[in-house]
Amino acid sequence: LVVVTKKQLDMNAAKGGLVIFTANSNPSSRELGKRIAERLGVELGKVQVYQEANRETRVQIQESVRGKDVFIIQTVSKDVNTTIMELLIMVYACRTSCARNIIGVIPYFPYSKQCKMRKRGSIVSKLLASMMCKADPRLQKCCNCGQVSSIS
Repeated sequence: LVVVTKKQLDMNAAKGGLVIFTANSNPSSRELGKRIAERLGVELGKVQVYQEANRETRVQIQESVRGKDVFIIQTVSKDVNTTIMELLIMVYACRTSCARNIIGVIPYFPYSKQCKMRKRGSIVSKLLASMMCKADPRLQKCCNCGQVSSIS
């Protein structure tokens, strides 16, 4: 769990060390991001997220995130899998651009209802959390479900 105080956020924002990005899969991500950025007195980060003709997701970070704390706000849309790919690609793009910390703000964790083993099934929420942590090992996780929080 990453705990960030308002004072720390204000200090980072004042130093220019804070960037807030939103993804495109759900308009509420953008709205939530705007409200958070406004409250902190910063502008939303410049990022272009779009789908190619073959439906592959492409992300272009359009400003430097080197040494900065990056918050990626992603709410879930009807197309959960696109939502997940957008988030993973954005995290990876920030990681390879040398962001200091990357914090995913995900109000509703996709596949969270699939957090228990059922009849030879799989714990999909654990798989997703593991994928996110592999995209950036510095990502922290905070889940209510024991099966998910026991990821190594």
